[in-house]
This record gives sequence, structure tokens and C-alpha cells, in this order.
Amino acid sequence: MTRQDPLIGHQVRVLQSATTLRGKPLPEAGQIGTIKSRTPGGRQYQVVMGAGLINLPLDAFEVLDAQAPAPDDDQSLSLDECAPSRTNRAVVEDEDLRDLAATIKLYGVLQPILVRKLPPERLQDTFENAETRRATHEIIAGERRWRAARLAGLRRIPVLRKDVAAPEALLMQLVENLHRTDLNPLDEARGIQRLIEEHGYTRESAAEAVRKSRTHVYESQRLLALCPEAQAAMRAGTLKRSVALLVAQRPTMALQQEFTRRVLTGGPDNGPMSYRSAADLARRNYMTDLAQAPFALDDASLFPAAGACTTCAKRTGASPELWDKSGVDVCTDVSCFADKKEAHNARLMQQARERGRTVITGSQAREIMPTDSATPAGYLLLDKTRKGDTEPLRALLGQSMQPEKVVLIEAPSGALVEAVPVQAASRALEAKAPPKNKPGQRLSAEPTREVLETEYQLRWRRAAISAVVEHMHDQAPMEVPPSIVLQTTAELIAHDTDEDSLQAIFGRPMSRDSLALAIEERLQRGISAYLDLMLMLAAAVDVTPEFGRPVNEARHLEAIAPTIGLDLAAIKASVQADMKAEAAERAAARQPQQPDTAKPTRKAKADKPPKTTKAQASAAIAQAMNAAEAPNGFSVGDRVLVRIDLKNAKGRLVPTKGLEATITGKAGDRAWMLDVDKLNQGADLVADYTELEALS
Repeated sequence: MTRQDPLIGHQVRVLQSATTLRGKPLPEAGQIGTIKSRTPGGRQYQVVMGAGLINLPLDAFEVLDAQAPAPDDDQSLSLDECAPSRTNRAVVEDEDLRDLAATIKLYGVLQPILVRKLPPERLQDTFENAETRRATHEIIAGERRWRAARLAGLRRIPVLRKDVAAPEALLMQLVENLHRTDLNPLDEARGIQRLIEEHGYTRESAAEAVRKSRTHVYESQRLLALCPEAQAAMRAGTLKRSVALLVAQRPTMALQQEFTRRVLTGGPDNGPMSYRSAADLARRNYMTDLAQAPFALDDASLFPAAGACTTCAKRTGASPELWDKSGVDVCTDVSCFADKKEAHNARLMQQARERGRTVITGSQAREIMPTDSATPAGYLLLDKTRKGDTEPLRALLGQSMQPEKVVLIEAPSGALVEAVPVQAASRALEAKAPPKNKPGQRLSAEPTREVLETEYQLRWRRAAISAVVEHMHDQAPMEVPPSIVLQTTAELIAHDTDEDSLQAIFGRPMSRDSLALAIEERLQRGISAYLDLMLMLAAAVDVTPEFGRPVNEARHLEAIAPTIGLDLAAIKASVQADMKAEAAERAAARQPQQPDTAKPTRKAKADKPPKTTKAQASAAIAQAMNAAEAPNGFSVGDRVLVRIDLKNAKGRLVPTKGLEATITGKAGDRAWMLDVDKLNQGADLVADYTELEALS
């Protein structure tokens, strides 16, 4: 809202000393007129003089009904006798200063300015400046009033004289400025820095003098070390003090410049970020908990250019007064941390090769371990707990695992993980476990059909989810219409996602508190990246069967697979082949050693069943696996009861639960086409055999 100028409407008399821009006397000198308005530039006023209109600056006229009292000569100085302080903040002529000048023109200077005698060190510079050549006093506080009085054309200004030295004058200026709402934090920081550097104050005494905490003083000093981009943004008002302190926490100019650009453009509508978003960005991308470092923090030889972490000034523990008091020691130089991590990994690989151990890196490592949470194909991680165990594999193996069997695998994050081949781990565990059978007897029985079915379901789901995640990360954003993606994901995202899948999707461990921020970050990348995220989350839901659903049901994966062109049948076939091969190995391991022909063999008891051969065991396992995929004995024409609501060809749920139907044909190895009673469907519905119940 435009403010009303206090001089508009008042009668004024043009001064006899008023001149034109060329220095000639004004023809209207001594005449009386009425102020109509201020000119667009704000420096002059339009005055109605009879039938004409002239423009006059503030110092070219006097207000006839002005209420400005005449200043006392003993308590005032001429404006020329005052000089601005070199330590006070700079005053610029702006709209607010011109408004103040108009008020002073009408009412005078109501509050005296604070001055002290001009110090000897100011004699030279004030004499060289024509504006301050006659100065006898230096302004401590009130420079804006002094400059506004000059604009208003005043000759004298009321003053309050103080006999103080430079440190006390600087402190007075600081205290006065700290109470201003428009004080720039950089101006405050420079004032505090002068107290410390020029006048011998300590941080503690400076904090006490300006009535601020010691932490506030420490933080203010850090603002002076900001990169030029951040300081310019602070002066422009686009970078707040709280966010600027986050910039100051970055230990190098390059990191500060990068972080400044991101916080100034990463918010809504490509504007500045909020403090919360900027703090989360700093925590996730520019800080590393030293407790998670894979190397020794006191090892100065690992990266000689940086030295040991324990003595580094870039960690939060070195300056606890500038960080929160959570007690966590954090590295703020992510580049240095990455260099140390790389040097540590190089050292580990060199030591492993010297000991004759295998090291798998590069594309070969990505092929067997596509994500950090995945179990490497053909290997078991030593520091990961297997399903059903309560301890990591390393603790279970103990000393029974031969060191030369351990391999190093480079994970996608760059970390090196230790693993052992599956067969070597199995043999070591069997050797370590106490015998459960008498010597000469068979080992544990062959897994039941139910166990095999459960294992199969878990493994193909894991493989399919990994394929979905890898496809989404490696391919360009999908070209599926957003409406279809939103519709699909809205129906599927109904349950929580397990932690391993979350880590695979986001590339780092996720807590429930940080999940919302991670999704918000995806939203900021655009709708395409957000939709990809939704599909990955939906796929991860099927890592285990849903509550109350058949063990072989995976609706989410089956809905998403055709959307992205994923072949679930091929994944299932691959997992089946692996499990059949493992079953054959187990059967071979249970075969007893062939008796030595040179020694007599004991005669088998008559009632003891014959031992199963390797070929017979393999055939039995294959038969059990095939039976798990068989259509359960249904045939065309059978009458069945539908156990759940089915989806039609458009993916819509149809209320079929509890209705009777007739099987009209096959739809693959497991599914049947149905003609459901009491429904008028244009096309046959399809149901898995586990979703049907025979009526006869």
C-alpha cells in the first residue's frame, strides 16, 4: 500500500536562495504555493504556483505551518560540523530515507543524534572530503537522521555529546543496530569482528557486551567466511541467516558454492529452500557419521594430505559450540571422506590379493550384486543374517571357514563386502554342526512340498523385485500415460514396504522419519521420477505374500510386469532351475560312501527300505516342483466356487467372491478361464487354481 507523504497539501514559500539546476535564481523565489504531490523519482515535489506547476527539491522551500522547533545552539551542531563514522553501517538514499526527510521538514529532528569529538586519526580523511571538511564531531549513532536533515534543507541538528573512545563508540553503534529489524547479519558480524580484532575483545567479552550468547558470536564470525555467492544472497535478502549458517558449515569454498546454488534454487518454484529442507539436504549429502567410517579414524597414513580424522577441524566434534549437542561426531567434508574410503578400499584389495584371495569389482560385481541390499549370486555375505538365523554368518562359521575361501565383492555404493561361496559355507556349517544321525545313517529328510513351495515363492519374488528396481534405475523415464501409472499405483500402494527393498530403491537405509523427505525429494525431480518411485514401491510389496492371500499370489508384481515389459515367467523358470540343481546337490550329499570292495559289507536288514539313488532324488524333486505349478487337477467343464474377487481384462475388480462358475478353458500352466454365474461379462474371467474350489 502506498504511503501518504506528510507534506502533501501544505503551503510552502520558495526560498530566496533557491536556484535552478544551472545555478540561476528561481523566478518564483519568495512566492507561496501548495504541494500537490511528489515526483515519480521521489527527490522533488510538485508545487502549484498560481496557474502553473513547478518541481522543487526539499531544500528549496519552507513549510509555512511547520511545527519544527528551533534547535538550541548549545545542544546542536551545524550539519557541516558532523562527519559519519567509518565503523557504522552504510546509509543509502532510498524511499524510507526520503520519507524521513519529509517528516523532518515538517516536525524537525525530534531525537538528538549521538556524537563525539572528531578523533585525531579522522582529521586527514575528513579534510580531503569536501562534504566533511568543516567537521568537528563524529557521529556515533543517528547517521540516517543526519542525512535526512541534509535532504530536508536543515542547517542545524540537535546532538548529544559523548566523550568516549573508539571501542566504546563501536559498542554503542552495535547495540543500537542490534535493535533494528532490518539489520543485515553481515553488518552485525563485521561490528563484532572489529571489537575482537581492533579493540582486543575476546569472544566471551564481546558476547557479554552486545548481550548475545557466545554461540551467536561464533556463528556471526563464520558468516564472514562465506563464499561471495552466499554473501551476495544475504545482502539481497534471499538467503536467511539460519540457512547461511548451514552454508558456512561446508568446509571448502567449492562445497559452499555448490550448496548455495542448491538451496537458492531447490525450493518451490525453483526458489530458496526452507531451513528444514536445507538442513535435510546438508545431512544427507554433505555430512557423514564418523561412526560408520570403514577405516580407522586415527590413521594419519591412510590419506596423508588430510591427516587423521581425530585431529581434523572439519568434524563437528572439533567445534561443539557451533553444532547441536546430540553428541554424534560428523564429518562435514564429504569429498575428503570419499577419498579416505577409496584409499581404504584400495588398501583392502591390495592386502587381499597379497594373501591370494579373490577380489570381484566393476561390471562383474554389478552382475552378481546389482544392489547393496541384494545377496550376491552364488555367495553368502559374512556380515548378514540369513533368514531363520539369529546371528550373522561370520559368527555361525567361527574358525571353521578357511580364510582363502573368503572373497571381496565391490557393492554398488563402493563399499567392499566379504562373502563366501554358497557351497563352501554349507560344507563349513555341516562340519561345524553336531551330528544328528548315527554314523552310516542318511542325513535329514528331503524338504517337503510345502517347504519347497514357500522357498520358490520367496526366491522368484526377490528376483522379480530386483529386476524391477534395476530396470527403473537403468532405463529412461517411462512413456506410459501418467493416468495409467497413477491408477495402477493408487490401487497397489496399500501396505508398508520392507526395509531391504526401501534401501534398494533409495540407495541408502531409510527410517520411517526420513521416508517422507525422500519422497518429497523425488517429487521435486518431476512427475516422471515420482511415478517411477511409486511403481518400485508397489513391486516391493510382494516380497512376501499378503496377509490372508494364497502363498503363490503376487498381484502387485503381476500388475506392474506388463506395464514395464518384465517377463515374470522367465524369472520363475530361472529360480526353478536353480532350486532343482540345489535339490540334486542335496541328494548327492546324502548318498553314503561306496563301501570298499576289499572289506566285507554288512547285510542290510530285511525290513529296511532301499536307499534312494541320486537320479531318483532328482526326479522326486522335479516332480514336486512341477506339481507346485500344476493346475491342481481341474479340467474344462468343471464346476467351481470362486474364492476371491477377480479382475477383468481392464484391471477392474469384479464381485465374484462366493459365486459359482464353469471352467471354459486354460490360461497358462496355473490359470483357468471362467464363465461366472450371475454375471454378464463380455470376456471370460481368469483365475489362478488356488483361487478356485471344486464343487464336486
